Amino acid sequence: MKKLISIIIPAYNEEAVIGELKKRLQQIMNQCKNYDFEVIIVENGSADTTFEQLISVHHEDPRFKIVQLSRNFGCDGGITAGLAYAKGDAAVIMNADLQDPPELIPSFIQKWESGYEIVYGVIQKREGVNVIRRVLSRAAYMIIFKLSNHMIPENASDFRLIDRKVYTIINSLKEKNKFLRGLVVWTGFKQIGVPFERQPRFAGESKADFKTVWNVAMNGIFSFSYFPLKIATFLGFLLSTLTFLMALAEISLYFMYGREVPGFTTIILAILFCFGMVFLILGIMGTYIERIYDEVKERPNFIVNTEIGFT
Repeated sequence: MKKLISIIIPAYNEEAVIGELKKRLQQIMNQCKNYDFEVIIVENGSADTTFEQLISVHHEDPRFKIVQLSRNFGCDGGITAGLAYAKGDAAVIMNADLQDPPELIPSFIQKWESGYEIVYGVIQKREGVNVIRRVLSRAAYMIIFKLSNHMIPENASDFRLIDRKVYTIINSLKEKNKFLRGLVVWTGFKQIGVPFERQPRFAGESKADFKTVWNVAMNGIFSFSYFPLKIATFLGFLLSTLTFLMALAEISLYFMYGREVPGFTTIILAILFCFGMVFLILGIMGTYIERIYDEVKERPNFIVNTEIGFT
C-alpha cells in the first residue's frame, strides 16, 4: 500500500497563482508514482476569486481538497486548519505563491524516508526582494535564533515536511498564538535542513509587509524566549546601581568641595529616563499578559465555513 503525503497550502487572494500552482503540483505528484497525494488548500478569507478557482481545480482533480475559513486567520491559522484535516503519513507545508518550489518536495520525501521526521527548507538566497526587506528578514531570523537558545534554526522557512507523529502532536497543542515554525522544532524529533533559493512570487502581490514580518518576529520571540522579561530585572539592577553611584558622587563632592547638587535639568532628565524604562518594562510585561489573555479566552485558531473533497 502506498504512503499518503498531505500537502498543506494556505491561500489568501491568490487568484493569479492557482492555475500554475495546480500545474506544478500535478507534475510532482505524477513524478512520485510510489506515493499517493492529497492537496489541502486552505482558502483564508480571500476577497478575490481564489475560492471559485479552487472549486474548479477540485472538479478537475479530486486530489485537491478545499477548506474555506470564515475569515482570514493569518498564515499560521491557515496551516493549523490544514493540519487538522491532514490524513497523510507525512505532511508538506508550503505557501501558495510558489516562492517555495514544489520541485523540492521529492528531496523532502527522500530525507523523510531516510529517517528524518522533520525536513525543513533553509533559505540561502531571496530573489526579487528589496534590500530593506532582506535585511529585516535576516535580522528577525537571527534574533529569534539567538533568543530561543539556538532552538529555531536560522533562515529556516515554513516550507517543510513533517511526519504524522509530529503534526499529530502539533494538532493536540491548544496554544492560541501558535508559532508553528518553532513548535515543530520544539517537538524534538530528528530533523534536517535542505537549502534552497527562494524565488520571486509567480504573480500577485506579497502579503508579507513590514507589519506582518514584525508580528511574526514578535510572535517567535515572545513564544520561545523569556529574555524580554529578564530585561526588567537587568534594567532595575542597572538603574539602581547608577542611582546609588550618582548619589555617592554628589555626597562626596558636597563634603569635599562644598558643591551643591545641580539644578532641575539633571533631575528632570533622570526622571524622564527612569519613566521611559518603567514604561518599556510595562510594555514587555503587557505583551506577555496579552498572550495569557488570549489563551484564557480559548477561542479557536480558525473557523471553517466550507469543506470540499473530504469524505
